[in-house]
Amino acid sequence: MELLAPYRTDVNAERRALQPIADAMGQGLDALWREIVAEWDEAGTMKASWLPRAFREGRKLYTLTFPAGWWIDITATETIAALEDLLPHAWPTSGGLLEESLTLAHLMGDDRVLTTAIATALRDEVTLDDGTLPLGVRFLSKHGHPARGTGICWAYWMRYVDRGLDEPATQTHQAEIREDDADLIAVQAYCKIKSR
Repeated sequence: MELLAPYRTDVNAERRALQPIADAMGQGLDALWREIVAEWDEAGTMKASWLPRAFREGRKLYTLTFPAGWWIDITATETIAALEDLLPHAWPTSGGLLEESLTLAHLMGDDRVLTTAIATALRDEVTLDDGTLPLGVRFLSKHGHPARGTGICWAYWMRYVDRGLDEPATQTHQAEIREDDADLIAVQAYCKIKSR
């Protein structure tokens, strides 16, 4: 979902941009869109709302095994409260310093200056109650979760590699993303896109 959701936004934004043209032509947006798609098909160009086969074939599904340890739930109330005390100054954002209390909206937002600063502070400053270092952070996708899944995203910190050591996380399986993959089909339906 994290990978395909931006395509949903792009396609819908492009369709909405056609509204003034549809109005000037005295027809509905859906009718204009169907005409444009039909013309594209007739011209032999890439179909609207379709991802090329290379998108799917150029990616794989990987199963990873991580070392034993704990993950920080970035969306937990306890984490958000602890973050308020982690820095002696306000959190940096792309627009300057954060002038309000940190909330889940900030943590799930698109401000990479802020989210990177938070992740860096957690990685560099936090030791867990049992004396270990966290493996990384986990959080709910800002796109929600599917009925059959968790919608949980994981960000793993490669501490061993940073120290010049062998990485203990291992890839245990890899698979092609098949055109008939149930999860791919579900995400495509949600995003209103198709793939070859």
